[in-house]
Amino acid sequence: MKRLAVVICTWNRADTLADTLASLAAVRMPAGCTVDVLVVDNNSHDDTQARLREREAAWPLGRLHALFEPRQGKQFALNTGIARARELGCEVLAFTDDDIVFPRDWLEQVDAVFGADGPALAGGRTELLWPESGRPDWYDDSMQAIVGGVDLGPERLAPPPPDYAPAGANLVARTSLFDRVGGFSEACFRHMDFEFGQRCLRRGEAVAYDPRLCVTAPIEPAMLTRRYFRRWSLKAGISPWQELPAGERHLGWVPLWLYRQLLQDMLAWLAAPLLCEPAATRFVRELRIWRAWGLVASRWISRLRPTAYPAWVAQRSQKKGNVY
Repeated sequence: MKRLAVVICTWNRADTLADTLASLAAVRMPAGCTVDVLVVDNNSHDDTQARLREREAAWPLGRLHALFEPRQGKQFALNTGIARARELGCEVLAFTDDDIVFPRDWLEQVDAVFGADGPALAGGRTELLWPESGRPDWYDDSMQAIVGGVDLGPERLAPPPPDYAPAGANLVARTSLFDRVGGFSEACFRHMDFEFGQRCLRRGEAVAYDPRLCVTAPIEPAMLTRRYFRRWSLKAGISPWQELPAGERHLGWVPLWLYRQLLQDMLAWLAAPLLCEPAATRFVRELRIWRAWGLVASRWISRLRPTAYPAWVAQRSQKKGNVY
């Protein structure tokens, strides 16, 4: 009998997690499978642990395990979940977030995708559920990753595009993959799922995008502010000087092409009101500026103040009040 694990990392979001677990509890158990749901509390200070313990005895989908990881950072919590799944003998691990809604056939699709001829690692679609206020006029579809959306289209892609990596809200892997490539990088306080997916591709592992794996991410109204989008974009640009590709022309550990792009974007952003550009078009350019600045600042700080760099990254990678 195949043993599946669902891994959810959470931090101070007991109410949101309760909604996610209520949705997961209604998911059907795949035929011929057992399921272990591993919820890793990443050092929460709310009542997450108490509420998990209340749920354990009457949990309907396999078995619910309440784990605790005291080191602050999602990468640590993910690896704690992997270690426990190994101990339980789970063959396939489905990673998701604590703010997700699942279709009832989600695990059946996981089982189907990870048959005998399936990939080692796969991601799928994450559809967006907008609040009643709808989409802001400054929002553009190219920003969907900021609010957790993923959609590469209706067709399976195996191999996927070279810059693809499954997103953490809907990432499924065989346990044996971690034996070959290792776990999530504990040096990454942001986008550890992207680093992991790219590492798997570089090592020649079978990676796929499969739209049959589909979940929904409700968007919290607090996220729909320009400030949140700016801070997310800055965080997305963070990259230490050691990540500068060998042989790339640079100035101050920043690629020369990025300085050119930054200058062009800043001039175009300033001219946008005169050209009557739509708000969304101008904001797309502004977010690219913030992302570029994240790279510039992180390259300089990591090189000139290496001892201060880890704390600088951690401060900009942790959410406060569920927003950046």
